[in-house]
Amino acid sequence: MRTIKNTITTITALSLLLMCTAESHATTNDFQSWNAVALAGNADKAGDLQFWFDGHLRFKDDASQLGVSIFRPGIGYRMSDDLTLWLGVARIAIDSEAGTVEEDRLWQQATYSLRPFLGGNVSARTRVEQRYRSDQGDDVGHRIRQFVRWEKPLGDKWSFVVWDELFVTLNDTQWGQASGFDQNRFYAGPAYQLNDTWRIEVGYMNNYIHSPGASSPEAQINHNLSLTFFGSWF
Repeated sequence: MRTIKNTITTITALSLLLMCTAESHATTNDFQSWNAVALAGNADKAGDLQFWFDGHLRFKDDASQLGVSIFRPGIGYRMSDDLTLWLGVARIAIDSEAGTVEEDRLWQQATYSLRPFLGGNVSARTRVEQRYRSDQGDDVGHRIRQFVRWEKPLGDKWSFVVWDELFVTLNDTQWGQASGFDQNRFYAGPAYQLNDTWRIEVGYMNNYIHSPGASSPEAQINHNLSLTFFGSWF
């Protein structure tokens, strides 16, 4: 576990460095609104089987137009109190200049807890995706996503959340994925526990997209107002 923690710490540090140096390169910027609902909980009485669902509506062009919608269910098996393994699918619709592009994904992930840090709880998620696109060719794009989350309680209902997610693509495809660093997402904001089931998080997320396969050398930086409702059943 110590090796995993050191690796994730290094990845997060590199992510922050990439975000800090992004402005020194040619970039385009957009204000966006990202809205999501995420559900997770026990799928059997023993709690070994788990269910997962997250749905997203992301608005681009100064939050005036729907850019991306995501429907992502999954099932998991709890290996221990600190580790759960997951398998799922996803359906994504992307608004582009050429029209709506549809993407299907298979995904596998591990969610796990790490040691507390600065009075906050640390958790992580390692996800592997296989991406299938409808626009060009039938190549499968392979991608790894490393997510690390820190949450510090501020009372009975309030807490403060910081997380980072790094995306790395593993291969080139005919439809435009290029291997290497893909994008990074960094979030900070408060969380409020509405009741025993629902929690709300609203804050700022910086999304730096490298897009190595794009025809333009410019990177994309999205400044996002992020709103997420989390539901838990145990």
